[in-house]
Amino acid sequence: MSKVNAASGQQRLLKLARYHLGAPVAGKAAAISDDAAADINDQSPANAKHQQLAARSGAPDPEGGLNLAQRVSRRLQMQRERQQQNLEKIMALALEYCPERVSTQEVDPDWFSQYCELVLDISNHSMQQLWAKILAGEIATPGRFSLKTLQTLKLMSYKEAQSLQLAASLSCRSRQEQSGRIYFGYIRKPTLWQLLTGKRMALLNLSQFGLTYPQILNLVDIGILHNVEIESGELQPGQHFSWQFQSQTLECTALQRGVVLQYYKYTVVGNELLPLLNSPTHSGYLTTLQQQLGAVLAFK
Repeated sequence: MSKVNAASGQQRLLKLARYHLGAPVAGKAAAISDDAAADINDQSPANAKHQQLAARSGAPDPEGGLNLAQRVSRRLQMQRERQQQNLEKIMALALEYCPERVSTQEVDPDWFSQYCELVLDISNHSMQQLWAKILAGEIATPGRFSLKTLQTLKLMSYKEAQSLQLAASLSCRSRQEQSGRIYFGYIRKPTLWQLLTGKRMALLNLSQFGLTYPQILNLVDIGILHNVEIESGELQPGQHFSWQFQSQTLECTALQRGVVLQYYKYTVVGNELLPLLNSPTHSGYLTTLQQQLGAVLAFK
């Protein structure tokens, strides 16, 4: 069991910021208050938006009178200011997520240095929240998040993060194996009766619950899900196991032999990110899953 000290997670984060960033972390309200000034008015004309973007890029201002070198300097300065603002916002958000009690082990300074580099260009607020939760989790339990996970998250677009959020709402873990998985059907070994009736399998279309097949393939491509559909070992009559869907647990008992369950399985990276999402379980999926598997599993 990890030892804990009196220092809270917030104190640990403030210490990291002071020694590694050279500045304290502002409070949440102060960090987020700059959003309004940075937002582009959706009702403004296209040319006004273009001018705002051009100004952010350092493009020439017809009335500015700046030469090429000055425009380069201005663009780089603006870029650094935006990056620093992003970093400070994420630090402020992480302060809100830090637990009171943390491990006595310090966060690896090399890990923290790379983390800071990776978040510099994260400006989407939802993505900033996810990065902040990672830092808070690493402060609580150093070594919890690998650099590979950070690299994967850095390459993840907002749409891909939304797909992961949808996948999380259909995901469960089992007591026997803690890796996340998404169940979608079963296959039965053929018997004479099944050959006559044609009832050898049952498959769920996950798109009816918001997760489309292209989204699944995309999660495979970015290393969140394994690239093959997984089959469980053959179930034995009376075999008992449980599935944990967020706060709800399903107790399952196999009714017959020759049944193989099918599911998508999360990678190591996916398993590290999954607990951060806190997506409520899709009630429609849970109901339909029990109906679909009711012929081969008893639920309680």
